[in-house]
Amino acid sequence: MKISEKELKILKYMLKTKKQVTSKELETKLKLRQPEVSKAMKNLCNREWVAYKKIKKEGKGRPYYLYFLKVSKDDIIRELRKEIEEEIKQLNEKMKKIEKMLEE
Repeated sequence: MKISEKELKILKYMLKTKKQVTSKELETKLKLRQPEVSKAMKNLCNREWVAYKKIKKEGKGRPYYLYFLKVSKDDIIRELRKEIEEEIKQLNEKMKKIEKMLEE
């Protein structure tokens, strides 16, 4: 399964709060460092489970992002289950090859 503990932690928080969140909120509430949040959010966005809006601050300063879920909990679970089942299938095939080699 190609999802980290930090990504799962963030997903759980976002599913629980059912609202848009900022990186700063995730850092504070989940006790994660900024690079950890950035990496996790990038991965979740690449999976198309999370999207974001860029918000400009008034005056000077860097803009910030508001993150929100694009899919339901059931969709996430379904996709993760599919990934795990594929991994199991590949491991079973590998085991069969090993058994066959050892029988020869």
